[in-house]
Amino acid sequence: MTRADGGRRHKRASWITAWFAIDAVVALAPPIYWAADGQTAPILGVPAAVFYFVAVAVCITASIAAAYTAEARNGEAN
Repeated sequence: MTRADGGRRHKRASWITAWFAIDAVVALAPPIYWAADGQTAPILGVPAAVFYFVAVAVCITASIAAAYTAEARNGEAN
């Protein structure tokens, strides 16, 4: 049986996999207690929970961009 990619195997960099795993843990386990306890100090003038979600969004966006760039360098991105 032949492979659709011409027999080539693409190996994803381990740092990309680790970064996405960290993103998943951080995004799926937010500190909800920050919003519930009502005694949070603002970070840069923004409530801590809002700052957390913005920081997570930036981190996930950066990981997607880094993964795309790494794959583009290897000629794997379309």
